[in-house]
Amino acid sequence: MRFHISANYQGYARARELEASLSSDGHEVIWHASPEFDDNDDYTIYAIRAAQAVIDDEDAGVDARGIVVGGTGAAEAIVTNKVAGVRAVHTDRRDVVVDARQHADVTILVLGADLADESASRELVEALVTTPFLNNLDDARRVVNVAEFEASGTIEGWMIEYTSGSSGPRPAEG
Repeated sequence: MRFHISANYQGYARARELEASLSSDGHEVIWHASPEFDDNDDYTIYAIRAAQAVIDDEDAGVDARGIVVGGTGAAEAIVTNKVAGVRAVHTDRRDVVVDARQHADVTILVLGADLADESASRELVEALVTTPFLNNLDDARRVVNVAEFEASGTIEGWMIEYTSGSSGPRPAEG
């Protein structure tokens, strides 16, 4: 499996640990962050590069995953999920990674180096690698719905409105 890894200065050491671990396990690892530690770097460009590389690989039929590491990972999760087609999860819990892989076909894990030590981070990555997308009808439909909404702002037949007292989506009129 191919891995695209990025980190800012706060996640740099943890990302390098994961890079070494994945490489020793036989995975191809592509580094998208600063080649050397730089305490003045910004997470945005590195997170976007890694996320876009995962999408490019998916489009080419390559089995790829991404790992983005920051201090807490919160800001990295926001920017990573802004890349069209990305499904990233930000967590320090294995069960959340498993659920996100099984039901949302998540391919990018966003980690906070301040929240998960090296051992816990490896466990989260292992869950990302070994947990399959269940690809049942409901989950597949939801993945398609998200992609459609991302591309067009609607889900076929449904206009998404957020109004006071709204209980959810309404059928499109027309």
